[in-house]
Amino acid sequence: MELILDTCGLLSLTGLAERKLTRKTLRLVEEAEVVYVSACSLFEISIKHKKKNLSIHPFTSALALWETALKEYQLVELPVSASVFYRSTELPDHHADPFDRIILVEALSRNMPVLTYDSLFKGYGVEVLN
Repeated sequence: MELILDTCGLLSLTGLAERKLTRKTLRLVEEAEVVYVSACSLFEISIKHKKKNLSIHPFTSALALWETALKEYQLVELPVSASVFYRSTELPDHHADPFDRIILVEALSRNMPVLTYDSLFKGYGVEVLN
């Protein structure tokens, strides 16, 4: 199985979110053939950290967090293409968050579940893990 992490899923995996992953979900992540993370999540984390809405301690920067998570959890970074940006604008407007819309397009186009706590993802017909 392949899956993609929403930003909140990535933060939970790294221990930086209040909400922790269940043992079952951790096992799914560990057993997945590939765990993807969209480059847009680094952008989202960086913005939240800069606005002081997210503490990334003990990491020295959002980039250090990103690089450590990729290596430690063997995550595969998905760059965001122009096509993905465009297709994210064509989704129904259940979700207004542009970062989530990008992750949704990746999940839909690759037919894979998303690890997220965001209930709005279900409105797009993707499998949600949490």
